[in-house]
Amino acid sequence: MKEVFTDLKRLKYFCVIFEQGTISQAARILNMAQPPLSKRIQELEEELNVPLFLRNGRRLEPTESGYHLYKNACAILREVEDTKRELILIKNRDSRLLRIGLTHLFQSYFKPLILKLHRLNPNVEMSVSVSDSSNLESLLQNGLIDIALIQKPSHSEGYDCVSFAPIGLVAVINKKLLPEIPAGPIPFLSIGEFPLVLLRRSRDTGTYELITDHFRKGGVNPKIIMNISQPGVILDWLDSGLEAAALLPASEVDPAKLSHCHVIDILSPPQIFFPAVVKMSVASYMKELMDIVQSGYPFPAGGADR
Repeated sequence: MKEVFTDLKRLKYFCVIFEQGTISQAARILNMAQPPLSKRIQELEEELNVPLFLRNGRRLEPTESGYHLYKNACAILREVEDTKRELILIKNRDSRLLRIGLTHLFQSYFKPLILKLHRLNPNVEMSVSVSDSSNLESLLQNGLIDIALIQKPSHSEGYDCVSFAPIGLVAVINKKLLPEIPAGPIPFLSIGEFPLVLLRRSRDTGTYELITDHFRKGGVNPKIIMNISQPGVILDWLDSGLEAAALLPASEVDPAKLSHCHVIDILSPPQIFFPAVVKMSVASYMKELMDIVQSGYPFPAGGADR
């Protein structure tokens, strides 16, 4: 077994050198000294009895054999990582630990689901990681959570999703900017006239890009003064005196808790917020949670599970 892991390490070293083109750069990335790294590659070439690189000064140019090995080594290393993730899933399933990721974006929306999951499974331990959707996607990919309650990923490759109806969009505006509340809904593009605080995930495309794209298509160049990853922080700061407006999912806004802000519906709003239950395609759905979803979620307004 030790020899197997040694060979996997040498394959990893080879792939990094192939990608970087020099021993020195590969050594920096691998956080190891150059001489032992050079020795590992020399051992690999001797074992395979083929040259993998041609030395051109400090640069290493892959041979035909090197290209072939790189292609297959990447596939082997991916398969090993996938197997490790699957073993983690099996271990956690057997130990009855439910590892759930919950996005800041839909904390209130998914709260009844998680609470009912606990009520129906009181003897099962739950680990709930609360973060933004991009971070939770990474945790899913690395096998550190089993399922994520997040914004539906913009790229679905590798994921299985159960999507819910889009959540309505509301404007939250500090009263110093708008002393009188309008009699009815206001047009989406008119919100672009206010200083804006928008939700934004830590990386990749999300609701921020969707909202700004709708403004641009409407010919509006909004003045964005801040972007924040948590709806709760935005609401707190607006109600504490920040003279700005925000566009948030209606599920996360309780007008009764806001003394210094108006909450206003949007006329013909674009669809921005798409809650979903997401897992990796190679993983099984969490039966305990999916039984609740399939019985009817979101729960009816005013129902016992709300």
